[in-house]
Amino acid sequence: MKEERIYDIAEVCRILGTTSRTLRFYEEKGIISSMLEGISLRRKYTSVQLENIRNVLVLRTLGLSVKAISELQSDRSDLKNAIISRRAEIYASIEDKLHEIDLLTGTLCDLEDGRNIFDLTRTPSSVILDKERNELAATCLDYILSGDTDSLYTFISPRLEEYMPKTVYEKVRKDALIPLGDFISAEDTVADKDHPDRICCYVRYSRLGLKVTFVFHKEKIEGLWLGYYNTKEG
Repeated sequence: MKEERIYDIAEVCRILGTTSRTLRFYEEKGIISSMLEGISLRRKYTSVQLENIRNVLVLRTLGLSVKAISELQSDRSDLKNAIISRRAEIYASIEDKLHEIDLLTGTLCDLEDGRNIFDLTRTPSSVILDKERNELAATCLDYILSGDTDSLYTFISPRLEEYMPKTVYEKVRKDALIPLGDFISAEDTVADKDHPDRICCYVRYSRLGLKVTFVFHKEKIEGLWLGYYNTKEG
């Protein structure tokens, strides 16, 4: 009978591209195990243990916490739900960051307009009416979908163009459209009730939905993001 291969901790680190410190930490948390051999009690690993370490590293790369991995190993959750939960956490963090960007953008606009940002009585600037904003968003969305970059950039603010030149935008647009599939229809246009200068447009494709988020100041786009939504989830 062939003797089972045993791996030294240094060999495991080399094979998996990790560190001994990381392995010791995961072992302390109970999500991997090892064998202690020899007078020095140096850690060694079986093939099964090596494979478990590989799986743990993959899950950590996906952003799952040590606690989530421990629950997976003890059958208190399943992999799909764990990944869905992690994705939801990331979406929530993105929304928080977009909120911060909106606040910073509004503050910059107020400074440029000579407003006192330390005046506690001031309200965020909603400088175009809802109807006008929606019409503007629809126009800019058409330019994005048709690939009319020149027309779109007549609405891009100088500050945004500095950070997102046409060549950068065109590459982002091209990459964003690749996984979508065939165009089906433009769906909802939704204003953010907490951030009146921000509006999201949803476009349905055969594989994924395209979510286009605009941040407006007056009649200029101060922020623009292209993202996705799952059309099967509504």
